[in-house]
Amino acid sequence: MKKILPAALLYVVMVLLTTAVCFAGNKRDAAEGRNIWFNSTFGGERFFSLILPNAPFNFQIGFDQMLTWPRDSRFDEYGVINDPDCTPGDASTGYFDRCTDPESAGVIGVRKFPNPSGGPPLIGITCAACHAGFDPVHPPSNPNNPQERNIHPTVGNQYLRIDRLFKSHLSPHDPRYQIFSSWALGTVDTTLLENDHINNPGMITPIWSLPNRPFFDVTADGEPARVHRNGQGGEDDIGCEQAALRVYFNIGMCAAECMVGHLANGPDGSQTPINLAECRQVCPELLQAEESVGKLCTFLQTPRAPHLVRAPQGARYIDWKVVRKGKKVFSQACESCHSNGDRSPRRNVLSDDLVHPFAEIGTNSCRARTTNWMGGHIWAAFSSDQYKERPTGGPGFYRDMPLAGIWATAPFFHNNRLGQSIGDPSVAGRITAYEDAMDLLLNPDKRDEPGSILRTTDLVQLPTPSGVVTLPAGTPIAQFASLDPGTGKNLCPDLSENQGHYFGAELLDEDKYALIEFLKTR
Repeated sequence: MKKILPAALLYVVMVLLTTAVCFAGNKRDAAEGRNIWFNSTFGGERFFSLILPNAPFNFQIGFDQMLTWPRDSRFDEYGVINDPDCTPGDASTGYFDRCTDPESAGVIGVRKFPNPSGGPPLIGITCAACHAGFDPVHPPSNPNNPQERNIHPTVGNQYLRIDRLFKSHLSPHDPRYQIFSSWALGTVDTTLLENDHINNPGMITPIWSLPNRPFFDVTADGEPARVHRNGQGGEDDIGCEQAALRVYFNIGMCAAECMVGHLANGPDGSQTPINLAECRQVCPELLQAEESVGKLCTFLQTPRAPHLVRAPQGARYIDWKVVRKGKKVFSQACESCHSNGDRSPRRNVLSDDLVHPFAEIGTNSCRARTTNWMGGHIWAAFSSDQYKERPTGGPGFYRDMPLAGIWATAPFFHNNRLGQSIGDPSVAGRITAYEDAMDLLLNPDKRDEPGSILRTTDLVQLPTPSGVVTLPAGTPIAQFASLDPGTGKNLCPDLSENQGHYFGAELLDEDKYALIEFLKTR
């Protein structure tokens, strides 16, 4: 007995030490991953500043205007988040903000670097440029002057005005100006630059509670993987690290070496896939990114969905008398799609992450039609064999989105077109937007679906293979926003922006009210 006891104690000590070392390592990796999330561009600034303004793109994003806009109204104008560690600049700084971090451009997730030719600084963006937003539980008293505690790294900035950034150097007569104007707050068409010719602005997705998301067994080029499914259509489905690499390509990494040449070098000017093996040979930033995304994904395991009861005065926005009833209504009417099967409220993200044909959901189909992840297309390396084996070759589906934290992320639908975009990140503002969107979700007769058709605000000069066609003001933007440049076919003729997802419309009014209140608690 005397010999066994010390051995047992030694074993326990070794287990505890191993656990402590692993925990410390994960904590360190998560901290480094957070830094990557907020600060790393992996060379994307060369794409935005040196490549994009020239052929074949001939497109200048309005970083120059946004970054020199007065700080005290920058959120109001662009929906961006001012870096709390910066102060207003002046003529001596080129009217860029003065920042403690010399690479900060004054806005969270936007970075600046010296221009090798001596001109204006090169501007790049990080993941946080879109995905960081105001913390629903710690909202700023002044959105133009936030503190660090007011910034949530992964909530998704549903107030971001990317349309204003993209159209700032365009004429209203340019069809691109009108297309960008059709994007709701907090949305972006991630396939715009690596163009599939489908106008499909999608919400900037919140990323939280990842450890509780369902896992899927897939293969990528025959290699098995057990992963979470991402993307509004379930496209980024071979794991966090590969999804992160795809995003970095999307925001300019290795653009000259590995991306631009694949945009139109296939048959009849079609795309071909980014070749990762070839890219590693010519672009050191890819190697750096591959070494970094593991830590980034460790960090992404840490954010949790925000709880309304933890927000200032949050509990008073909930009618607690009907929450129990609302839970029962949810179980009967919503759980078939919006549950991961875990009975613990803390671990149930309210989604099974399965995908459904867009016709089954009934919402605007443009986001589901995107083709970039298909076999033979530019992002084919970032989707699974199972995605490519869908009857459609991949496109045409929507994923059941998690509803945890939904009280903080209205408007709804993949395009943020169901409900008001009121631009108010306060708790009261979020609840107003949530209740409005839920009311329209459950009472589709209140929606103005014909009125949701987005139209041009000026005459448009539309280039076509047979010459320029002038379209009058008031033309539905969807009639020309997704035209195949080769055939002229409309790749997404859907006009209505707030149609579909009529599930729950048959519920009694008191059940709808109870459901709305219950979801405020999740």
